[in-house]
Amino acid sequence: MKRVTSPIGILLACMLALSGCAAAGGTSDNPSSGPGVRASTRTGWADEIAEARRRATTEFERSALADGRISDAEFAEMENAFATCMRDRNITFGGFGPGGGYEFKPGSGTTTEEANTIADECSATSGLDTIGSLYFAMQRNPQNLDEAAITAACLVKKKVVPASYSGSDYSRDAPAMAFPFSDGARGERALRECDLDPLGLLGESKG
Repeated sequence: MKRVTSPIGILLACMLALSGCAAAGGTSDNPSSGPGVRASTRTGWADEIAEARRRATTEFERSALADGRISDAEFAEMENAFATCMRDRNITFGGFGPGGGYEFKPGSGTTTEEANTIADECSATSGLDTIGSLYFAMQRNPQNLDEAAITAACLVKKKVVPASYSGSDYSRDAPAMAFPFSDGARGERALRECDLDPLGLLGESKG
């Protein structure tokens, strides 16, 4: 099975619609990371970090978020806690992808529904819902630029919407997924790629 990390109220409704859990062998995209930004302080994310700290339920989360940054070491500690939680409850964790997606496989005697519940619980107790989500979101959009604007610009760059397409157009079209794609299949693919990496920081999106 494959899942994505949950945004903490910082991403657009369209991105939430694109997130989810797929059957084994499926794929999901999620807001993601960019090279060289993992341990840097992002003042543009100060409000989100403060909110995550208010929502934190463990001392580890509060400590990791106290200085307004999430280091590689703090992320690694969270990842290890998540992996341990999953393993201890009969779930094989396949590691995080560059955009925060992760794969897991229920062990013998564990149903898919039970595995999803376990993953949710481990996400909460390990800090994935706070530290992990912010870590990936901050890499994907280091300066916390307007999501609608950067996604619209990405779609324009991929030539699936008119050159005049703007952030306000995107905000209008996103709730109903009613985008003016010049080609439906290409447009849907571009939307997934722009959702994953609107600023081209990952180097994985295809034009």
